[in-house]
Amino acid sequence: MADHYVQGSFAFTCTAQESALIEEAWQHAADLLGDFVPGEPSAEFLAAFMPTDFANPFNGLLEIFEDPAFPDFGAEIEIAGGAECIVAIYGAADFQPGPIAELIRYCCQESLKTAPIGFDWSYSCTRPRRDSFGGGWCAIFADHVEFATTQEELARRLGRSAATPPGEPPDPWIDDPAYPSVDWKTEVGNGDTRLGYLDWALARTEADHSACSPTGTPSA
Repeated sequence: MADHYVQGSFAFTCTAQESALIEEAWQHAADLLGDFVPGEPSAEFLAAFMPTDFANPFNGLLEIFEDPAFPDFGAEIEIAGGAECIVAIYGAADFQPGPIAELIRYCCQESLKTAPIGFDWSYSCTRPRRDSFGGGWCAIFADHVEFATTQEELARRLGRSAATPPGEPPDPWIDDPAYPSVDWKTEVGNGDTRLGYLDWALARTEADHSACSPTGTPSA
């Protein structure tokens, strides 16, 4: 028998109004999980977690969970600050990246329009079970959330190596068909890059591969 753990710990800054909305949503989820009657939802909560059935004002919140009957973030929360608040979220056993990311996206629209928020997590096992160790990252934007795991990134990197075995160094005078030197010259002229052509083409290649990362919610 072995125990598996998903662990995470991070903090971010948001407005006082956003932190109050996070705290309210967190408490409603805890009440529903514990079979308690939740308090009256605020107008801000209803606007953020728009219910699809007005007989149940909390079903908009429940939809961010993989199992709406089990609304658990698998973490603790601490909030400190005044006009700007620091929100810390941490869990050592059953940290839930998907619901936590969606909670932040729903509650922190103003902050996310200024800059994205991100966190990473790990998963491990009490026994050396094969493929039972790893982790992942999450990037939260105002309109979507992106996820990737270390196993996915490793498989992608190994696949690129298999597709492009080592050979002669590329000739800097020969254009990469996907990234022609005319585009590089334009960026240099605009002051958008100081990289040489080969380094620029490599950076563009890596960026395009990263953009292909899956955006679905990871399972815990």
